[in-house]
Amino acid sequence: MASAEAVRSVQEVSALIEQSAHDLRSSLNAIQSWAYVLDRAFDNTPAPAQRALDGIRSGMQQQLALIEEMEEAVRLLADESTPSWQNVDLLALVAQAIADRRPAADARGVLLNALTTDSTAGSPRSCDGLQSPDVPEPPGLSASAYWIDGDAVRLAPLLRHLLVHCIWRAPAGGAVRVHLSSEADCVKLRITESPPLDQQRSASRLAALTDFFGRRPAQGGAMPSRQSSALLLTRRMVEMHGAVLSAETDGCDSDKISVCIAVRFPRHLRRA
Repeated sequence: MASAEAVRSVQEVSALIEQSAHDLRSSLNAIQSWAYVLDRAFDNTPAPAQRALDGIRSGMQQQLALIEEMEEAVRLLADESTPSWQNVDLLALVAQAIADRRPAADARGVLLNALTTDSTAGSPRSCDGLQSPDVPEPPGLSASAYWIDGDAVRLAPLLRHLLVHCIWRAPAGGAVRVHLSSEADCVKLRITESPPLDQQRSASRLAALTDFFGRRPAQGGAMPSRQSSALLLTRRMVEMHGAVLSAETDGCDSDKISVCIAVRFPRHLRRA
């Protein structure tokens, strides 16, 4: 009986998500249609009006993409099914996520750099930063260095949503960098956010992410910093994988610090 109730609950949530997304898309499609009509109502559209129409079209495309992301995020957050664990190539999944979200970055005027990997020689380091001399050296760029135990159904959306979050935070003309490194007992993903226009905001951003990832309450009874639905999904999916989220800095110059979102995925599932 409990199983039947769970199935019905999931179906109801799914139906609500689909209907809400449909209603939101309908309104946006109507606005797009009027923009199309207005664009063709003049033989020579004045430059300010043309820029406004271009902005409307661009905004509508971004909102439609955001609705699609939120629809998937809410469905995944509501999914209580047991993970299906398998050996997956994180290198291939990250590369595919970048390819999937490059159009979104281009539409926003953000450079989504190609994936880089850690190909330096030397003894690998464990994910706590300690040297691990008894572990064989990672095989450079070999894909075998980036295999982990994971739930592929959830892992792929996790990566896409994390990229989307960083793309949406970046200002026009900004850049997002993605780096994957093979370590002794885990594979580490680092996504470097585009530096904020006001560099002083990097420190507060770093603190807010650190509290959010660690599920720590805000200091002094302050309201917790609001985070995106993409990060809410990411945190849940990361924790489900037994991975660790952290906020790091990229850059030694205190005036040019960029915030990185790092995820350390254990190579092997830690079974109870």
